[in-house]
Amino acid sequence: MTSAGAMQRGTKIVIVLIVAASVFAAVTLYAESTLRQAFQRQLLVLRATDALTTNAPPGTAIPASFGPHCAPAMFAQSGALIVQSDVIPTDATGVMYVHYDYTKDATFSSTGGDDVAVLFFRASVAQVGVASAVDNATTLFRMEDRNSTLFIGGVGYAAGQTFQVTFATSVTVGSNTWTVQEAYAVTSLGFTTVTVQPPAACQ
Repeated sequence: MTSAGAMQRGTKIVIVLIVAASVFAAVTLYAESTLRQAFQRQLLVLRATDALTTNAPPGTAIPASFGPHCAPAMFAQSGALIVQSDVIPTDATGVMYVHYDYTKDATFSSTGGDDVAVLFFRASVAQVGVASAVDNATTLFRMEDRNSTLFIGGVGYAAGQTFQVTFATSVTVGSNTWTVQEAYAVTSLGFTTVTVQPPAACQ
């Protein structure tokens, strides 16, 4: 084989190796991007607290719903929101994480158990209704996600801003009627990355 032929063959091998490396890099980047999209979502994130008080005496056992037994979401120490994959809708555009704060003296009788609930904004639904924890038939307020900005009652709340309001609901237990106040504080964290993970084992 002449030196020119060997050089030509060597050039072909180099080209083949470069093409193979380029294809491998493209496939790797695509796989990483797909995995990232599968386990991360960009959503409007809201962090809310529903603080409940009542004029009922301790131990009244007012029926309430404080989220499911196993919390479907949690905030990590870094501040990132982690959501279980079995609860997040495919068309979700935002999520509100709600923590229920109330006295643990048996005044409220929860049908849930973990004191955390999540509500989702969806592309197919214009508004999200927030129901009372002690009367699911009563909607306290409605929210909208407009281009990743929270709107309540026509007022916009940008990242870092908080919507605060207190509602009073009458609840009858036996022959007595009591008033439950729910003080909501909803803070917008803006359009941010949410980590999606498989549901954890729950006892």
